[in-house]
Formats: sequence, structure tokens, C-alpha cells
Amino acid sequence: MGAIAGVVATVLTLLTYVLPREPSAPPPVPGAGAGPSAGPDPTTPAQARPDRTPPVQTMTPTADATKDHPVTRTPRPPAPGPLPSLVPLQPAGCEEALAVVDRFYRTAGSTRQSRQAAATTAYQGMMGASLQAESGVHQATVALSQDFSELRFILSGMVASDYEVVQARTDRDAQHLRDVCDAG
Repeated sequence: MGAIAGVVATVLTLLTYVLPREPSAPPPVPGAGAGPSAGPDPTTPAQARPDRTPPVQTMTPTADATKDHPVTRTPRPPAPGPLPSLVPLQPAGCEEALAVVDRFYRTAGSTRQSRQAAATTAYQGMMGASLQAESGVHQATVALSQDFSELRFILSGMVASDYEVVQARTDRDAQHLRDVCDAG
């Protein structure tokens, strides 16, 4: 029985916080001529009374302040100076594909495992970049995807091929991608 009483008390407490209170009397309007009240409202329980704060004195606006003054703005002349240089637009897929190539060369390292991990990551990234690439960029990204795939197969021992030959082809294909992207 005590648990039910606790639940009911909790629900009632939540409801008192959630439901807004309706004021019993409208708050006095400042400057209505009645002056500050001498004490708290006798209908308000002592626990619900707000802390006493000094009344806020308001000043009546002067006649000049109430007139509508139109706000006029004068246009500012453009600031003299050099215009920012415009970056040439690259074909779709260039930014992502070039980022993949740069990341490959930064993370390849000198050990077989680091080069294999870099080639695997580059293969996956280049496959994603080729989905958004246009014409010449698409062809370059597909060729690089094949190069990265072959590199990872060589490094894992699945294919017996010359790593240096495939790495040289990857370097040429990466340069071709840069040329295509720079040509716009």
C-alpha cells in the first residue's frame, strides 16, 4: 500500500510542475496610479509568494521619442582591393580521388604490411570516388582502383607479380589523374 501512495505522490508532484498555474488575480500594472502595494496578496499562501523585489520605476516617453523616425540606410560602396582569386572548378570526383591518392602515398610506409594496408584502403576509397567521377576522371579512377587491387594482391602473396612494375604503373596513373583534374 505504501508503494502505491509513493507513486501517487510522485505523479501529483510531476503534475504540479507540468501544469501551468492560473493567477488568482491579475498582476498590478506599473504606473497605474495605485503605487506600490503595501504587502503581499493575502490570498497567496506564504510558501508560494515570490521574493520581494523593489518595484521597477518606468519613465513615460517624451513626445519626441514617440514620433516615427524613418530609418534610412545608405548603401556602402564596395571595398577597393584585389578580388579573391577563383579556384578553377575540377571535374566531379577529382577532389575525392586526389585525396585517396595523397593518403596512399602518405601512409604506404616501408614495410610490406603498411603498404598492403595502404593499398587496401586506397582501393576502397578509389572505388567510392569512381562512382561520382566524370568521363576522364572516371577512367583514371578505375585504372587506379585496378592498380591498388593488384598491389594488395601482390603484397598479400595471392599473386606472383613484380611489385615495382605495378607500383610504377600506379605512379603513372596517379599522375594522369592529376593531369586530368588540373585540365578541368
